[in-house]
Parts: sequence; structure tokens; C-alpha cells
Amino acid sequence: MSTYSTNLGIELIGTGEQAGTWGNTTNTNLGTLIEQAISGYVTQAVSTGTTTTITIPNGSTGVARNMFIELTGTGGTNTVLEVPANKKLYFIYNSTAGAVTVKVSGQTGVSVPAAAKILLVSNGTDVVQATNYMVSPTFASPTMTTPVLGTPASGTLTNCTGLPVSTGVSGLGSGVATFLGTPSSANLAAAVSDETGTGALVFANSPTLVTPALGTPSSATLTNATGLPVATGISGLGTGVATFLATPSSANLASAVSDETGSGALVFANSPTLVTPALGTPSSATLTNATGLPIVAGTTGTLSVARGGTGVTTSTGTGDVVLSNSPTLVTPALGTPASGNLTNCTFPTLNQNTTGSAATLTTGRTISLTGDVTGTTGAFNGSAAVSASTTIASGAVTTAKIADGNVTAAKMSGGQSGSAPAYVARAWVNFNGTNGSIIASGNISGVTRSGAGIYNVTFSTAMPDANYAFVGGAQNGGGNGYTTITQVTSYTTKTTTSCDIVTGQGNFGAYDPSEVYVVFFR
Repeated sequence: MSTYSTNLGIELIGTGEQAGTWGNTTNTNLGTLIEQAISGYVTQAVSTGTTTTITIPNGSTGVARNMFIELTGTGGTNTVLEVPANKKLYFIYNSTAGAVTVKVSGQTGVSVPAAAKILLVSNGTDVVQATNYMVSPTFASPTMTTPVLGTPASGTLTNCTGLPVSTGVSGLGSGVATFLGTPSSANLAAAVSDETGTGALVFANSPTLVTPALGTPSSATLTNATGLPVATGISGLGTGVATFLATPSSANLASAVSDETGSGALVFANSPTLVTPALGTPSSATLTNATGLPIVAGTTGTLSVARGGTGVTTSTGTGDVVLSNSPTLVTPALGTPASGNLTNCTFPTLNQNTTGSAATLTTGRTISLTGDVTGTTGAFNGSAAVSASTTIASGAVTTAKIADGNVTAAKMSGGQSGSAPAYVARAWVNFNGTNGSIIASGNISGVTRSGAGIYNVTFSTAMPDANYAFVGGAQNGGGNGYTTITQVTSYTTKTTTSCDIVTGQGNFGAYDPSEVYVVFFR
């Protein structure tokens, strides 16, 4: 019975077997399987983020049997090529744009960068690099990932990066590596043995020094210097000058100057603003813009009207002087004027008879009258009677203008007489009983039919309360028959905003008339 080799899966013919056909098996082993393992070249597609598994089948070809495997497709994060645990050498060429990890299932493997060509080996457990050492190699310009170079005989590190200063460079003086790693003035001072003084380094010819102790310099130019203390930093100042320079007030200047005149605040302007100055008797002055001059004590003679005065020296009576042809007088006693125009005058309560034709009163005026008024179209509030021959303008009398207690036996379109009070309907409606559509109405916003002969009538303006009464009638189609409103369905549905009604026809119960008429009183 044939068996198979452990790593390459080559068929091993059992003793005495395959008589006459063993050549076919041998040719496959040597010409196909072994050749593939030694020099086979194959491409294998991979996909980003996925695992692609290749195998070495017993006695037949397989991708993992090839020596050289070129990876195509897309590489990158979590892209894996999984090979069998068979011990075998692989030459991997990653021609994708991202890294691909080659490993045995469940192991770590080796990450092959994009465009890298690397020699790997499966050691029966996982995939590792096949080599880690070269003897005096010569490379053109190789790209190596984390190589161990040993101790090269020579090398140029022009483009190298990441060389650790503390361990990668020899021959540095004491403290130099620390300074190069953290280049501070303190670390430089520790590395340099012949420095002068302590503190931060100064590299400029015109440095900015913070609180330096200069000692006594042989020379200095303080053109741009600031912060020089006046009291101690300048010599040769007169008495009080340092105090004035520090606090430049009028008092401090007066203390420093010995030949001043007077005292108080300094005046530097030709046209100063002086507060309550005592001018004495100036030889001349122009008070064009002066204010606050007292008339009695500050002037002499008579002040003319052009100067804001009255132009007179005597007057009759007391109070304000009137200089205008059309003055506004407050509560004057006019006596009996020879003539006057009272077009825009307003009056108190009229309490006497008038003669002649009175001017039309402005609409909205309130007048208290004791007699009859004729020939007017205005609105009145009081006890005066309006002549029957007078026509009152439409809308001139409204409910708000007439107290309810003052309307008795009102003259209405029906010609009512007597002193009994008259009432009018608060709402009325004529509607189609079959569908609730309104034919005509007053103060009704809608009628809703909810069943045979059952309707809800809604008011446009709510009643003052639910204590109203209603009457109604109904007529069937074609004028045959007459029914009446028989009931309110229940008290709870008789509200200030709506009322439920039911129509009935004799003993036949609820019925939908062709027309329903309802009037509401309160």
C-alpha cells in the first residue's frame, strides 16, 4: 500500500505494488510534485482583511507546494496568507499595495511589507524568516526591515534615522549625550567645564536679559532702556523734582518750583475751562458763550426782547408776560371779549339754554343735557330726550352706550307699546333635517346630524349660561305633515355653546324632516 512523505506529500509506492504502472506514479512524483517544490512559481490573490488558505495535497499539485509564490490582489490590515504546518521553504513576493502576514493557522507568522521579496520557512509550527545573517554582503540600495547588521567594517549613515544618542554614538564627553537628548542650558553647563557664571545661555549681540546684575559697566547706552527708578537711578535732580516726575501733580510741581505765583491747579491753555474762578475786575471780557449770569445782580438797565427780556420796566398784574399774537393761555379770566372764534375750544358740562344753530359736535363727545336736543346725528349719554323727528345715524346707538335699565318698552319694528319688557331671540336656525345643512340662521355656526331626528346645534357666540329656552317646529318633504321638537336628549348636552335636539312625528318616534326650525331665548 502506498504512503506519502510528511512535508511534500510525495507518493511512496508500497513493495510489489503498481506493477506495470509504477512509472506513471514516479513521473508524477519527480516531474511534477518535486519540480514544483524546487522551482515552482505561482501567483495567489489575496484580499484586504481576509484570510486565504493554501495547501499541499498528497500526490497532487497545490499552491503551497510551489517554491516561489507571488501575492496579488489587495493587502493591508488583517490580510493573511495561511500555509500548512508542513516543513518547507517559501520565497514570497508581495506585489500588493499593503502588508500581508504569512503564517500557520493559529500562529503569529511574518508580516511581509508591500513590494517586498523575502525568504521564509515553515518549521512545522509557524512561519519564520529563513535567514538572519549574511557574511560581508554587498547591496546596491536594499530596503531591509529590522535587519541585524552585526558590526559592519564600514558604512555611510547619511540617510539613517533613529540612532540612539546614549548608546549609538561612542567617544562623547561626560554629559554630552544628556545635553544632546535634552538640550537645556543646565545640561550644557553640566557638559561644559570652562563656562563662566550660571543660568541661561546668551547667543545674541543684543540679548534681552531679565533682571541681570550688570555691576558697573564701563559704558552703556540706555536709549531703549525702561524701568529706571527716578528716585535712585538719576543723580543731580533738584529738590522735589524726583517726586514730581514720579507723581506729576500741580501740588508736587509747586513744591519743586520756587518762583511760582498763586496756588492750585496748573493752567496751560490760552482758552482754559476754569471752574468757579474769582476773576476780580478784568480790564475787558467777552461773555458770548457764558452761561449762568444772574439777571438781577449781573446786569444793569432794561433787557430787551431781542436779548431774551421783556423790554419793559413796569407791568399790570402778576404772572407771565405775553408777547405772542397767538398765545396759549392756561385758565385765563377773559371777561367779555369783543369777539372770538371758539372753533377748537372744549367745554365743560352744558347747563344752560342755547340759541341759534349750534355747531356740529365732534363724534364721541360726552354731553350732560337737561332739555331736548334736535337736529343732531351724534350719540348721547345721559337723560336728554332725542326729538322724534331726528334721524339717528346707523350704528350710533350700541348696547355698550345704553344702560340695560334705561331701555323700557323700546320702539321696535313690530310697534310694541306699554311698559312690559321686550326680549329678542339669542339665536335661530332653519336647516335640512336629512343632512343638517343650514338653510338660514342667526348666531349659529353649524348643525350636526348624529342619527335619525337627532341634531347638535352649535352657537357662533356662546350663551351667557345654559338656562336658555328654545321652541321649534319641523316639516316633512312636500309639505305633508307637521311635527314638533319633542325633547332635549339630556341636560348634560345643553351647554352655553351647543344644544342637542330631537324631532319626532306623532307616535312614530324620531324622524328626519325636510326642514327644522328652532329659536333660542335667554
